Parts: sequence; structure tokens; C-alpha cells
Amino acid sequence: MAALVPRYTAAEVRRFPDAHVRYEVIRGELFVTPAPGTRHQRAIVELCRRLQDYLEAHGLGEVLPAPFEVEFSDDSAVQPDVLVILEPQRQRLTAERFHGPPALVVEVVSYSSKRTDRLEKRELYLAEGVPEYWVVDIEERRVERWRPGHGQPDLLVAQLEWQPRPDITPLRLDLPEFFAKLAR
Repeated sequence: MAALVPRYTAAEVRRFPDAHVRYEVIRGELFVTPAPGTRHQRAIVELCRRLQDYLEAHGLGEVLPAPFEVEFSDDSAVQPDVLVILEPQRQRLTAERFHGPPALVVEVVSYSSKRTDRLEKRELYLAEGVPEYWVVDIEERRVERWRPGHGQPDLLVAQLEWQPRPDITPLRLDLPEFFAKLAR
């Protein structure tokens, strides 16, 4: 007889004690991630800075770093490392969380989050309609760009472009320069 695996809701997970870990629930399954390291946090800060500068320059929206919750359903609430909310999505933003798919989600891979970022979270984000999902791999010095309807990611090592609207210039990120900045 198979063992019963506990199922959780987002509301239950929010009541867990804060123990310097990140609690997330995906389709009822609990994921606990320890606090990240220095390079991970540098990557988040640098991505947030560049994304926010771009968003402000074009009057498009805002970027939020973790920990900030994105709730997709009663049994799926996660805290992406970086999320972008465009102006038309702002009505789904509350003081506590964002409801539904953001315009862009970024996860920076760490040893403890590799499987979750590349499998469970990727499947969740794409199934829930996130238009673009980046998996930043500092060790491999590359970005995996996932989009709905594509079976494989774009594996980017030279330049990353993001264009949330076709009528504006895309954000261009020089990846060798970006990764070199994290190594200090």
C-alpha cells in the first residue's frame, strides 16, 4: 500500500514558522529551500536593477525580488527569485502577493533548487501562462529561456534579449559581463 503524501494549500503554508527557509507549494506538494548564497543574491540584485531600469525607461511596470509570493491557485503559491509585473497586470497585485502569471519570472539556480526550478516550477509557470521564464545558471554561465509551446529552452550564453512589447526596443543583457560581475 502506498504511503499517503500530505497535500498542502497556500493558506496552510503561509502559517508555517519563518525559519530562514522558503516555503512554496506546487499542486499541493510542499517545497522547502534553504537561504541562498552570495552569488545567488548578487545575481538577483543585478537582474532586478537592470530590469527595473528598463521598465522605468519605457513606463512598463515594476520588478519585485523574492521573497514575494505569486499565487496561481489554492494549491500553488511560489516565491520566484524575480518577477516582472507590467502595468496591465497591476490590478492583480495586492500588498501580500501577486495573483496569476507575471509577465516574466526568473529563478537563479542553486544547489538545493536545481530540480525544482527546472522541473516543477518550470511546468507550473508554463502551464499557468507565464509568457517567459528564465533559469539563470551561474555555474554554467548561461540562461535557459522557456516559453509556452516550446518543448526545449533557448540556451543563451552570449546575449539575452527580452521584449515585453513589440513596439519598444528589447532589453539586452550581455551574459559574459553579467556573470563576470557575480564572481567578485
